[in-house]
Parts: sequence; C-alpha cells; structure tokens
Amino acid sequence: MKSIFIAGLLMATSVFSAAVPVTAPQKRQLESQGTILDNLYQQIVVQTTQINATRDSVEKPSVLEIPALADDINTRFAAITEALKQAAAQSKSQREAARAVVVVRQDNGTDTGDEGEDGDKCDAACITAKVLDIVQEVASTIRSIIEKFGLGPFLLRINPLLLALSALVIGLDVLVSGLLLTVTAVVNVILGGLGLSLLALGFAAA
Repeated sequence: MKSIFIAGLLMATSVFSAAVPVTAPQKRQLESQGTILDNLYQQIVVQTTQINATRDSVEKPSVLEIPALADDINTRFAAITEALKQAAAQSKSQREAARAVVVVRQDNGTDTGDEGEDGDKCDAACITAKVLDIVQEVASTIRSIIEKFGLGPFLLRINPLLLALSALVIGLDVLVSGLLLTVTAVVNVILGGLGLSLLALGFAAA
C-alpha cells in the first residue's frame, strides 16, 4: 500500500508543480488552514484505527457475520464524514474571515503583503501534504474494507464520505491551485477506477 501511495504522490507532484503561485493575500488565508487539517487528521485516524481493528477481527467473515461487522464500520465511516463536514465548514469560515481582513487592509492601504510573525508558516505545499495525508488515510482504509467485505454493505456510507471529502478539497483548491487534480490523481491510484468514479460523484454533487 505504501508503494502505491508513493506512486500516487509522484503523479501528484507533477500536477502540483504546474500550480499557479499563491499571492500574498492567499498566503494569509492559509494561516489557519494547517491547524484545521491537523485536527481533522487526528479525528480520522481514531476512526480508521477502529475500522482496521474490526476488519482484522475475523480472517474470513461469513455471510452471516458481515452485516454486524458492516454496521460497526459504517458507524465509523459516518463519523469520518461528519468530521470532514465540520472541517470544511471551519475552513470556509476561516477563509472568509481572512478574505475580509485582506479587503479592509487593501482599502486602507495597509496591505504590505508581509506575513505576521505569529502566523502559521504552513504554505501551499504544506497544505497539499496535509490534505494528501488525509486522503491516503481515508482511501487506503476504504480500499482495505472493500477488498475484504465487498463494496455493497458500505456504498451508502462511502458516497457521503467522498462527497464531504470533495467539498473540503474543492474549498481549499480556491487557495491552492491544482489541489483538486492532485487529490483526484492520488485517489485514482489507490482505489483505481472505482475511486475515480466514486470521487466523481462527490465532485459532481459538491
């Protein structure tokens, strides 16, 4: 799985290298995004750890065992979805607040383009790396579950999860040009054609 993700990162790097440079006002809007993504990643890992434990609790689940296992896993997928939604909302709120500050500074002529000393130093590349950590954690977990139990018992939870992930990525793509294409490339490498089609559903509905 690690080698697959590295291949995805190589593809992603080629996409991201063509991204439009981030302007000074956009840099300010990135200041609080890193913390939001760090908190989100921690919440997701709590859930994926439990999902993996449930997956590994049986070696070859029978048809009768799968429904109960799926119920537990789907509860975890739902929790990840909610965490993604909350992070997307926080991200949007922070972007709007930062944008308002930029407008005020530009209007009164105090916008110098300098970063504040107390600002988070996470730049566009840093945001991209954090998002890819989240995407890898989510996508690799989905893949492992589908490989063991099949897609059917989880489809109704996976689609909303990918929709929430899409909303988060699309919002950040406004600040980090090329992020959407980067995430699509990585998800496609990890999940193959299935990942691309499921993620497309999320992008279409976002």
